[in-house]
Amino acid sequence: MRRRKRKNRNLIKIIISLIILVMVAGYFIVSKSAENTRRAEARRADEEAAEEAAQQQAEEEEMEQARLEKIEDEKGQWYLILVNNQNAMPDDFDIETVEVEDGYYIDARVHDALQEMLSDCREAGYYPRLISTFRTRETQQYLYDHTANKADTAIPGHSEHECGLAADIIDADSLGWADPLIDEQEDMPAQQWLMEHCQDYGFILRYPKDKEDITEIIYEPWHYRYVGKEHASIIKDNGICLEEYLENMEDYYQAQ
Repeated sequence: MRRRKRKNRNLIKIIISLIILVMVAGYFIVSKSAENTRRAEARRADEEAAEEAAQQQAEEEEMEQARLEKIEDEKGQWYLILVNNQNAMPDDFDIETVEVEDGYYIDARVHDALQEMLSDCREAGYYPRLISTFRTRETQQYLYDHTANKADTAIPGHSEHECGLAADIIDADSLGWADPLIDEQEDMPAQQWLMEHCQDYGFILRYPKDKEDITEIIYEPWHYRYVGKEHASIIKDNGICLEEYLENMEDYYQAQ
């Protein structure tokens, strides 16, 4: 009887040990399976993240390429033509001029913007006055030949006025001066309004006082040049001149 009881106890111990072994083995199997699942999920997450990063990079590269292509396209537009001492006006530059007022003509594509700027300036209580806009090559040649200081007059073929995109505007109250085209023009009310608001109409003050070494033109607080509203705002906000903008347009222009 005692032997049978001892055998039963041993059998129970064996069964319990087997159960424990099965449970331990099951635990390790489950743990291993869970670990494998976690590793698989981590790999999938890493792969998805890598795919998303690669896709994002591809999209960014595509957007940047589109931006650069847009910049190159913009640089070729008529409103961003660069005419200065080193860049002559192209012989094939197409100009159709229309009268703005008082016998002054401007490129037809600029007419409405210039007219609106002058009108708004007057509505604000000021008195802007055009004194020069589009010039023919013959007129520019005459001015160059008869000026005392040729450094202050563009060489024929190198004047923005020949493009029909530029306008010299003064305050009408300065008409009585011996020469209204002097630095003091910047202190006149109409001129101050134009300097502050010209970019809203697509114009820039073409020859700022602190850019003479770049433009190679003296400070002219009366010479406005049309470049379009988008570009005019960028140029004004960054305090740069047209030469700087076109040379480093990639740093400034974000194509829409």
